[in-house]
Parts: sequence; structure tokens; C-alpha cells
Amino acid sequence: MKKIPSLAVLAVFAALAACRRKPEPAPETPEVAFAPPPGRRAFALSIDKSQTRFLSPGDAVEIDVLVATPRADGTSVSRTETLAARAEILRVEDDWSDDNGLIQLALSPLEAQYAALAVQREDRIFLNKLAERPALTPLPDPPKAELAPGMRGFSALVEPDQEEFLDPGDRVDVIVAARGGKAGGKSEAQAATLLQDALVLESEPAQGHEEWATVQLMLTPEQAAQLARALAAEDDLTLAARAPGDRTAMPVEPAKMSRKFGTAAERGSPRS
Repeated sequence: MKKIPSLAVLAVFAALAACRRKPEPAPETPEVAFAPPPGRRAFALSIDKSQTRFLSPGDAVEIDVLVATPRADGTSVSRTETLAARAEILRVEDDWSDDNGLIQLALSPLEAQYAALAVQREDRIFLNKLAERPALTPLPDPPKAELAPGMRGFSALVEPDQEEFLDPGDRVDVIVAARGGKAGGKSEAQAATLLQDALVLESEPAQGHEEWATVQLMLTPEQAAQLARALAAEDDLTLAARAPGDRTAMPVEPAKMSRKFGTAAERGSPRS
């Protein structure tokens, strides 16, 4: 029998081993994340993929919302209004779910309330890309989060998109969207900043088939009672992250769509 040269045998085994060898996974692309500019809030928005597909962190967009105005005959007419003339894009996840992407936008505290209200009302939102590229700062690592004496660690269930971009050590404003107020004799939803500058102690995404994520905030006993009442009323919660080092608290007027996009009489109504 003719012998196969030993070098040829080695070559055959090497070829077989190469065929069986699993391909090395492609290196993960580091997530690009920017910090909100001072005085602005990072607002996480789950939105259909058509609105996130061609956007990247560092872009700027105009935010438009489709507003429906009721008529006297019981019908309504829709029109597009500008919710924010310019918002900086801080993060993007194109494949947040089968149908939606997840985007984080830098908004003013008042704009963040209107965005939370639009989400609660299920208004359709459009993100129109602008030509400019704003100057943004990369997001630094958050400081260590520890529960201070006299404070409370309050845990709350939130929509998964409100937890996704949060880390322990971040500071957030808590916006609540609830039914309330009157517009033309009809009940109208409103959004208000319930708490400001709350420290995130822990955050955990939804597990398996769970519907909710969990976030633990450091609050005073009075703030914990306020948030407990909002949860009992089933108000929608939005956690808007603050710029690093921004600890300033300021009054923010509650948001009602009639005040921003309503008739002249509605826009001039008392701020109740």
C-alpha cells in the first residue's frame, strides 16, 4: 500500500480543523453616548424605526407632533406642530424592539414635559434631522451611588425605555403625566415635573417576560410620599436624566397641549 507522506496528512488534518473552527465574533462597536448640555434633560423615547433609522448620536433634530383638535360636530382635525425647534441626539438603539427604535434626546425641562404628555396621549411624533451638528460632551461615568442617612430608597416600576439608559449615580427629574384640568369644558391630560434632582441608586431592566423595569431613587420621606401617591393614581412616569453636575432646581410650569397648541383663548387661560 502506498503511504501518504506525513506532511500531506498534517495538511489534511489542518484543513479539517479549520473547517470545524467557529468563526470569531466580530468586535462589539462601543456605544456612542453624549451627555445632555447643562440645563437640559435627557429624554428617552421609544418610537417607530422609521424615525431612528438614519439618526446617530451627535445629530440634531426638530421634533414635530401630530395634534388632533376637536370640532363642534364631534369630529377632529389634525395638524402638525413643532414641539421642539432643536433637540440634540444623545443615544440611539435602532433595534430596541421588533417595531421600535429607542432614542435619547436633550430637551429643556418644559419640552421634556410636553414630550412626556405627547407619549401619554399617543400622539404621533416625527424627528426631522437638521443640517447642524451640535457640540456635545461624551457621557462620563456616573459617580458612586450611596443611600444617605435620613433619606429613603424608593423603588418604582417604570416602562423599560425609561430605565434603559440609566445607571446608578445618575440624577433625574421625575415627570408625571396624568388626567387633570379642563380645556373647553373637557378633561385634559397634563404633565408636571413632580421631583427634581433625584439620585438613581439602582436600576434593573425587565427580566424575561416581565413588562416593567425597576428603578430605585434616593428621596426624602416627603418626596417618597409624593411619588407613592402618583403611582397609586397610575400616573405615567418619565425619568429625565440631568446633565452631569447640574443640581439646580427651578419651577417648571405644568404642560397642557391646549396651552401650547390650542386656541388663543386656551393659550391665555390661567395657569392652574
